[in-house]
Amino acid sequence: MAQAGLPHSALVGGNSVRSTILQSYVFNAGIHDPEISNILSYKYPQYYMTAMLDRLGSYEAVAQDTYSWFTMDRTRQSGTISALANGTTTSATIEVAEFVYSSPNLGYALVGDIFRIESGELAKVTAITVGSSDSSAQKLTVERLAGGSWSTSLILDTWKIGHMFTAFEEASSAPGTRLYLPTEEYNYTAILRRSFKISGSEFTNRTRIGDGSAWYWEKEDLEMKEFARDKEGLVMFGERASNSSSVIKHTKGIWQYAVDNGVSNGFVAATGVSETDIQDHIKDLLIQGVSNEILVLCGAQFLADFQRAMRDYAVNGAINFGNFGGNTVGLDFQEYKFMGKTMKVVYYELFDDTAMLPTPVASLSSSVVNFSNTSLWLDLGTDTNGKKLISLKYKEHDGQSRKFIHAYEVGMMNPAGQNGGQVSTGGDFFLVHYLSECGVEVRLSNRLGILKATS
Repeated sequence: MAQAGLPHSALVGGNSVRSTILQSYVFNAGIHDPEISNILSYKYPQYYMTAMLDRLGSYEAVAQDTYSWFTMDRTRQSGTISALANGTTTSATIEVAEFVYSSPNLGYALVGDIFRIESGELAKVTAITVGSSDSSAQKLTVERLAGGSWSTSLILDTWKIGHMFTAFEEASSAPGTRLYLPTEEYNYTAILRRSFKISGSEFTNRTRIGDGSAWYWEKEDLEMKEFARDKEGLVMFGERASNSSSVIKHTKGIWQYAVDNGVSNGFVAATGVSETDIQDHIKDLLIQGVSNEILVLCGAQFLADFQRAMRDYAVNGAINFGNFGGNTVGLDFQEYKFMGKTMKVVYYELFDDTAMLPTPVASLSSSVVNFSNTSLWLDLGTDTNGKKLISLKYKEHDGQSRKFIHAYEVGMMNPAGQNGGQVSTGGDFFLVHYLSECGVEVRLSNRLGILKATS
């Protein structure tokens, strides 16, 4: 398993191979190098969210292809008065649809609860029954804590109530009880694979790198990078699915968690994201309890507009290239601060890679996204127990990791040297196989955010 702070082998160009065959190559005999550059220039930059999580140590082995975790939602509830009776007497009755009344769950409210009505008046629950107009809702009999009769200025149908505390008189009996149950969330690991062939002729047409002590095949380097992109696409945009007929499972990606449960806001594409748009978005994340440091992945258009909008909030009064995670992630982050939250903004090349995310021709909507003008806000902090909120999962059993498996299938040619006459195939080639079984775990996905152009 890779160590925190070190790039994973799947994310590094090619493999270093040291064997007697490679060390005795003809260039070592003193023949001049050919006048051809040994560096391949890539047209598009590389990007790896998976590499960043790896280097931050945010990964963990799992034994099963289905893994789960528990999330406790709010234990305190509020509600809306859906029906009101006797609203001008000392004992009014209200029905609250959010307080579901069904056996054995008789609803949230208990006798002795004190609720604050949006008028500012405190109401004490003295009795509870099933709703008259809604048989699935609790009906509460409430009295003014201050005493006296209710009036239309103190309580009305459609007004909201919030639970403040629970109080009892002297020598009272024990109150009722509530049961709090967490929600179990789960995800799958998905199996990614790639294979390719190195022919006998290609085997001898190797590219030289460095001082000649290491060699690699250009095709293998390209496939390695493409395999890393496969993993990036899965971790970011995968959708959870399980096909029982073919036993194929897919993992749910970070973007989908943000869409389903995160804070989502939009802005007009023609004007670009504004200072107010960003501040309102941070305000919404603040309510969700987001950590003090937020990683913002954004496309090129969003980044340009963001910098114009937030120029007055850059750390130290100017753009600061920070060192998120002690500069172990190999990325430059531009820092901005607002409402006590530090935004570490980075250009995420995937959002402008039209080979993976084509620019839409349809009108923008909740599902049609122009990712160049989009940002994904990630909380890479921990929960109260120190568990990382976003982490990669890899299958492992008895010390055998499926995080990244790199294997050769030997034919008439063998990359490791003489094959001793024993081959797996009689073809004039050998095969290279990649396999990774991985997934992602996102805890407290309500702390994720999406800010994007919607029109």
